[in-house]
Amino acid sequence: MKYFLIILLFLGQLAYSQIDASRSDTKNSGAVFSRGKINSGNNTLGIPNRSKVDNIFKKPEKGINFQPKEQMTNPSDLYTKKFNSKPENENDQKMKEEFGRDMHIGDFVTTSDKMVFMCRDHMLFDGDRVQVRLNGKVVIENLLLENAYKEITIQLEVGFNKVEFIALNQGDSGPNTAEFKAIDNGKVIAHNVWNLLTGVKASTVIVRNQ
Repeated sequence: MKYFLIILLFLGQLAYSQIDASRSDTKNSGAVFSRGKINSGNNTLGIPNRSKVDNIFKKPEKGINFQPKEQMTNPSDLYTKKFNSKPENENDQKMKEEFGRDMHIGDFVTTSDKMVFMCRDHMLFDGDRVQVRLNGKVVIENLLLENAYKEITIQLEVGFNKVEFIALNQGDSGPNTAEFKAIDNGKVIAHNVWNLLTGVKASTVIVRNQ
């Protein structure tokens, strides 16, 4: 009986020591348990501070240029721009001055009551057009010059007859180019070419005798 009481006292003392130790650990941990949530003043779970994360991403990286880069260009476009911007040489300027002057085909005398002109674009067919006038009056309003000859018959008055071919445009390549023939009674009395700027004219004077 004596030994039994000693054992009970020993077991009781052991149990009390364990409960006391458990309370001591809970008190010193600094953690509060509330409705299944864990709050810690020391942030021991390793969750990063959101304000610091925002600051990291707001700072641009050094050495990186965020400005839009110049687009790649076509080398042919650069060459075309350079070619078009080059100044005209002296020969080009002289040619333009020549094409800008009215051209005189010649003066002729005939006893016929008509004169036939054959006209065509002897260069590249690019849409050259002319207007034909007789003594200031429009005979043909708008004549398209093609690579094949077109025949134009002009009725002559007694006396002076001024025939004019006025360049309405310069086609797609410029200037207004044409080959012409003047035919009197089936005979070619003039054969020439013209190179005209818009508005410039080639003319001839034909004198009809009775």
